[in-house]
Amino acid sequence: MNKSTPALQASTTVEVTVRELRSFAEGWLLHGEIAGWSARTLSDRRWWVERLGAHLQNTDLLFGAEGLRAFMVALQRGIESRSKKPLRPTSLKHVHSLLTAFCAWCQAEGLLGMNPMARIPVPIIRDDKIRTFTDEEIRAIFDAARRSRNPRRDLAIISVLVDTGLRASELAGIRVEDLNLTASVAVIRNGKGGKTRPVAFGRSTAEAIWRYLRDEHRESADPVFTTVGGHALNRGSLLKLVYRLGAAAGVRNAHIHRFRHDCAVRLLRNGAHVFGVMSLLGHSRVQTTQAYVHLAEVDVRQLQRNASPVDHLKKGGR
Repeated sequence: MNKSTPALQASTTVEVTVRELRSFAEGWLLHGEIAGWSARTLSDRRWWVERLGAHLQNTDLLFGAEGLRAFMVALQRGIESRSKKPLRPTSLKHVHSLLTAFCAWCQAEGLLGMNPMARIPVPIIRDDKIRTFTDEEIRAIFDAARRSRNPRRDLAIISVLVDTGLRASELAGIRVEDLNLTASVAVIRNGKGGKTRPVAFGRSTAEAIWRYLRDEHRESADPVFTTVGGHALNRGSLLKLVYRLGAAAGVRNAHIHRFRHDCAVRLLRNGAHVFGVMSLLGHSRVQTTQAYVHLAEVDVRQLQRNASPVDHLKKGGR
């Protein structure tokens, strides 16, 4: 008897049917539940694997390098069956990362002989796709919040977004017990991947939150940000609120993730260390934060060109 026989025999299969794909996906998601993936992560991964399966079935392709490449191209061009427009580069990179992880798990489990995503290049996200706000746009959104139906709440929300760059789900998940306004810190318990981390904010933001909660009755376990009727704001309602405030302010393309970009660039421009920004935003890789460094440096160079003290002295002496 050969005692060195592995428990799982490595597969040489490189393509499988959609039915087998769905069976593999069920195992992957069960693995994720055991590993402690958040409910949102599980839902997102289930959605994209189901979407892949539907595309492969509609195009009569197998789950392998060819089928995955066709799916990524369809998303990029906006011709995938559930899509009406091309997927943004950041979203395309997210799908690539998700499917790479799925295929790596299939390979590790002996279900596939190789990772077919290894043959598909990672989408490039260029700096010129990152859009931040101007100071005037931020002020206009604050003014729109002051004119809204719930100004104290909306001012607090915009203040937190500008100061911390929180994701929508993270902002919605803050409970009263997670806040320490004296220290200007909040504990985020539902970060990406189910991670918990502290985030700090400025005194003005702490004051905005205090003014909002001052006349609101809350128990320690209650959500901080609620509707007029007292129901917790969820991710979807926050996205709509920010879009509505942006429209009222006359600021195009105002969305929560743009606040995240804006916060990262402003922090770096103001001298924050890249690893500090990485921690605040909850990035798992420094390369994600590094994408903002070049943009921040460009802003600083432009500022110097526009406001160089020596250049202004020479202009004044002419």
